[in-house]
Amino acid sequence: MESERTNQMSAMGRMAALHIAFWQYDPLYRRAWLAWPQALAILLAGWLVVGPVGPQAAAPPTGNWAKPADCSNASTPGCQATRRAVYYFDEEVARPTVANQVTVVVDRSTFRNSDPDDQRKLAAALGAYYRFDWAKAIDILKSATATDPNVQFITALALLIPNSTDQARNAQALLREAAGGGHRLAGSVLGRLLFAGAGGLPKDEAAGRKLIDDAVTAGEPYAMRLAAAGYVSGEFGGTYDTVKAVDLLRRAADRGEIIAMAQLADAYNTGRGGLARDDAKTVDYLRRAADAGFEGSQITLGRWIRDRYLNRESEDVQESVKLYERSYRQGHSIFAVSELAYLYRYGRGAPWFDTKRSFELLQLCAPYRNGFCLYWLARAYHDGAGTARDYTKAYAYYTVARDLGWRDAGNNLQKLDEFLQPDVKTSAAELAKSISAGLKPVPRTIRLETAETETAGPSPWDPPAPRPATPPPLVTPRPSSPWPDPTPKP
Repeated sequence: MESERTNQMSAMGRMAALHIAFWQYDPLYRRAWLAWPQALAILLAGWLVVGPVGPQAAAPPTGNWAKPADCSNASTPGCQATRRAVYYFDEEVARPTVANQVTVVVDRSTFRNSDPDDQRKLAAALGAYYRFDWAKAIDILKSATATDPNVQFITALALLIPNSTDQARNAQALLREAAGGGHRLAGSVLGRLLFAGAGGLPKDEAAGRKLIDDAVTAGEPYAMRLAAAGYVSGEFGGTYDTVKAVDLLRRAADRGEIIAMAQLADAYNTGRGGLARDDAKTVDYLRRAADAGFEGSQITLGRWIRDRYLNRESEDVQESVKLYERSYRQGHSIFAVSELAYLYRYGRGAPWFDTKRSFELLQLCAPYRNGFCLYWLARAYHDGAGTARDYTKAYAYYTVARDLGWRDAGNNLQKLDEFLQPDVKTSAAELAKSISAGLKPVPRTIRLETAETETAGPSPWDPPAPRPATPPPLVTPRPSSPWPDPTPKP
């Protein structure tokens, strides 16, 4: 009898533990208690898990799953209900290799060693290079001093963007000349090209590795980032040494290497290289990189802050808004425009819940071939969010977004198909064709935002320049007739 009572108490305890665990970490379970049939079904399922009560019932060990999870780390299993915001880093930051470290932070202080007239050309060419306008950068420097190491270096960087064999060969030659003239960063870039290969040219890993190692010894920050990538990826002789990589990243970040700051933030977030995971240092290094103009960190940090706000893990989203605004205004990121529109659409309250502002932002990205933006523009017309409800435009923009690969658009098209009249769908299909035909390529995102990039060309968000007014037609005075006017005068 005592044994049976003990088994009953044990079974009840296990059921109570089940209830507590589900209640704390499963929002669907909590909602189920508002509808008794679902709650009863869950309780019955719990009874089946526990098994029959009685002397014959074996008491399986409960394990650790029924204990409250430690959610101090967002990636801990079981913490999705309480901490869901995670960091999203791009490939160059989170999965570094020697080859993909393509963002070069140019030390503009070296321009002071050039002729004053060349300094202006170098600044303009650098802005064009950061905006991926390689042809303009090369053209600007054609009239600059050809033997100047700075001119050789920036020209070489611009030649590498198309990455053709002939241009890669010319870039390597210019980098050798610049490095020979004392340009330290040129030696590091040349080391990456030789180690990883470029434009179909053969690799020379030994020579590339030596250039990188020599530049690290000389204290060159970009070389430190390249070496760190080599140790993280195992490319440096098959050796994986994340501890050494983190040390190199810290040294590079201390010297102002912006991408190294973001990579160090990722290391603190993941615990790479023996580091203790540290949320505060992750945010600190991300913020430093974002403030210095690295668009990748602006997006990573902005999205993390936004997700924490939307998941009710924090109450403030103002910094996220500022990061997104800078990213799209200075970095020309269409992703930032769309994400900011999404935030204003689903903000938890004023001033961040503003469907009119959301719709205005979607107008900025609407002219471009981006499925995410066009899907949310369709949703705005579908729901009447920030604009008048218009099923024809919603159907049209859903169609365009679907054709661009945004799968959710197809589901909403099916919903509209169920009740729209055939003539409306026909009009919407014609409108979709017109919209698709007029879409422009997505603007290239400026990876590093500098004063030079802002003056190198117009913003994609600027309204088109007004066409000049058509002048009135020139009227040639009619010569007087030699014949008398037949019209009688009063």
